[in-house]
Amino acid sequence: MTTQVDQRTTYDCAAAVLHATLTDERYWLDRIAEIGGGSRVVEHRVEEGLTTSVVDQDLEAAALPKALQRFAGASMSARCTESWQSVREDGSAQGHYTLRVIRMPVVIDGELELLATGTQQCVLRFVGTVDASIPVMGPVVEKIMVGEIDKSFSAEREFTQSWLALRA
Repeated sequence: MTTQVDQRTTYDCAAAVLHATLTDERYWLDRIAEIGGGSRVVEHRVEEGLTTSVVDQDLEAAALPKALQRFAGASMSARCTESWQSVREDGSAQGHYTLRVIRMPVVIDGELELLATGTQQCVLRFVGTVDASIPVMGPVVEKIMVGEIDKSFSAEREFTQSWLALRA
């Protein structure tokens, strides 16, 4: 009951610029305030060669099949952790992303990769899995979560491009 995900999002900026943005605490606070819908940054730490942002977010229980809503209750939440290693000389970077739904056995986990595709263009790639260890309903939940990943990456791209444009 695990679904593979390979998601790519293209950005109109240099990879090093996007990396600096994704590791900036102000960016995270602004992003959550703008598109977080009840989410909050609970931790942003910079350690030697690694920047980690932790966000608690509210999830829309109404998006789940009715059979699962009774398990989820009226509201659901998740903890997202995104970490980035230092940017390399070529502008690329490696990261990791995990989302764990609270009170449900649902986990999104995978590797992030930031790659330059031109002087002012880069791709953010997520390769990972969605695992919903729920008898009978697991594949349905995984399909919903994969759709949410696509929506989330699209919204994050739109916000990030606007955020960068305001600072240019």
